Amino acid sequence: MPLQIQPLPCDPLSFAPQFSVEGIDLHRRQQQAQLDAIAAILGGEAEAEDLRLDDLARRARGMLAAHAAQAWCDGFYWEALRAPRPEGANAPGGRLAEAICGAFGDAKRLRERFDQAAQQLAGPGWVWLAQRRDGRLAILATPQSVTPLTGSDTPLLAFCLWPHAYAHDYGDSRERYLAAFWQLVDWDKVASRLQ
Repeated sequence: MPLQIQPLPCDPLSFAPQFSVEGIDLHRRQQQAQLDAIAAILGGEAEAEDLRLDDLARRARGMLAAHAAQAWCDGFYWEALRAPRPEGANAPGGRLAEAICGAFGDAKRLRERFDQAAQQLAGPGWVWLAQRRDGRLAILATPQSVTPLTGSDTPLLAFCLWPHAYAHDYGDSRERYLAAFWQLVDWDKVASRLQ
């Protein structure tokens, strides 16, 4: 079976008004293009049932690694999003909230630091909430298709800063895109990724 993107966690219409169906479609077509590029490089090997993007992103080199990392990042990004909730109803809880408080003071400061990292990253790339080996949380900004997968950090949340993720809906306004993103974060999914 050819590499295919995983289904969204909810109907594309559910992401409105933060993300338009057209914007989501553009982003998803780019994600599928990465998978198609992987299939073109691997040939018949792409049909293997045990092929995993995260493993491929870790062990591959060159363009194969870049395509695998980008496709994995996009899938990871979408998995932690869901339909928006009423203002104020979307906050981390439990162990995740405790870890956020320990690392940043509170969720508001996490968001401020995360937003700052996103605004400062030059060009396309990713911003991550990650868990260090010692359990502490950290914010990482990575250029292009670089991921935490090749290091010792555990990614918890990804924010896509490739133009195809936001230009359709927000032009070049990362600030407006960030505000929309925070309304869609599924904190339960993020918490489930804690080690």
